Amino acid sequence: MISNRLKAIVSLIKNDNNIADIGSDHGYVLLELRKKGFKSKLLGVENKEHPFLRLKKNIMASGIKDIACSLSNGLDALPNNYKTIVIAGMGFDVIKNIISQNIDKLDHITNIVIDSHTDKDKVRPYFLSLGYDVEDETIIFEDNIYYDLIAFIKVNSIQKYSKEELEFGKINLKAKSSTFINMLNAEIVKNNDIINKINNSNSKRINELEKRNNYLRGILNENKSSIN
Repeated sequence: MISNRLKAIVSLIKNDNNIADIGSDHGYVLLELRKKGFKSKLLGVENKEHPFLRLKKNIMASGIKDIACSLSNGLDALPNNYKTIVIAGMGFDVIKNIISQNIDKLDHITNIVIDSHTDKDKVRPYFLSLGYDVEDETIIFEDNIYYDLIAFIKVNSIQKYSKEELEFGKINLKAKSSTFINMLNAEIVKNNDIINKINNSNSKRINELEKRNNYLRGILNENKSSIN
């Protein structure tokens, strides 16, 4: 059964371009797209033999025969007619490395969907610097983890972003979903737990965490003001 996180990734794909899922794992995103009636070409990419064979086996077991599989590294073997890529379930450094190793491929890629599991605050600035803007975004909570899912689209000019918008997203800040609010509150609680455990002599770390909490509370208060 497909997870809510993967369903949300599928929901962020709003075009009919050929799509490549980089690090496709079991191929669930591609299978869901086909089941939902997506008509264009689909490609799952894995760079190690065992995950590749698992991907292929899962695609074959589904009975869906028109999803291609590639044993290749990142974007190395990506055909130029694939205009949308999905990179999900990896850390930011891995995602950045996949892109930077084949930066010329971006000439042909118009849409990118990202699910980074580390350094989430770096994702939007990085892809904005490459000439993409945020098309859509959402926050998902699953298995006690908050996921920041972002769809980027290639543009001629980038909107201006505040510090808060770069970290959390314009759409997320405007939508003020309960999941988003819960995510901020959860970080405040976590930071308070750390503060309570830190030796008082580590005043620098305590000040950093308290400053972060005040920053998060400011965003929460803005949200409350918007709601009331």
